Amino acid sequence: MKILVCIKQVGNEGEINRFDVHALEEALGLKDQLSARLSKSVTVDVATVGPPEASKIIKRAFGMGADRGYHIVTEDPEYVSSFVTATRLAVVAKKIPYNLILTGIMSTDMMAGQTGPMLATILGLPCATAVIKTSLPTSDNLIEIERELENGFRDCLEIQLPAVLTIQAGINTPRYPCLSKMLAVSQKKIASLTEADLFPEPIEAREIYIGLEQPEKTRSGRELKGSLSDKAEQLFGLLKEKDLI
Repeated sequence: MKILVCIKQVGNEGEINRFDVHALEEALGLKDQLSARLSKSVTVDVATVGPPEASKIIKRAFGMGADRGYHIVTEDPEYVSSFVTATRLAVVAKKIPYNLILTGIMSTDMMAGQTGPMLATILGLPCATAVIKTSLPTSDNLIEIERELENGFRDCLEIQLPAVLTIQAGINTPRYPCLSKMLAVSQKKIASLTEADLFPEPIEAREIYIGLEQPEKTRSGRELKGSLSDKAEQLFGLLKEKDLI
């Protein structure tokens, strides 16, 4: 079985996007279970799109247990279209017949949540978003998953592999990089792909960046009046109105 995890470098420190860390851990967990219980050969590859220094997160993925890394080297401005990113990642995904492709549900910098579904569409694969539970694939190449919906509801789906899943935070507890694997990182080579080699003609974005504004900080409160029973009744009504109970 071959699994590809798409990861992104974010933040001032250049760390792996936290949702992608959960996606990587889910892939490594599936690898551990399949290898131990079913004696199946499983490989977990990672792919990222970004500037030369983004190779740092691939090395960290190696430390966690990833087998191979692909880096599409770009020199983009701060904003990158989700469609452009998905198109770039699709090139790597098409190189090897992957059974499962995982991404984080979104990136912590843009929070668009579009790259995974767009990647699935480009590849012509089924997709499930906001996945909070996975199972081991069956002999028929089916995987059972649970995905998060609004108001605490869940979808339980059975999906035919190959497929793309976007992973929600909280699905697992990511492992720390292993010292022995970190020491062996230098022995692993990262396959670097350049934008010019892959796309002689620039990819045309499907969405346009107009501007970005920070939300204004606002505070609002409501004072509950009356007796203790009155306040309790008012509080219960407010919580029920907001679907918190």
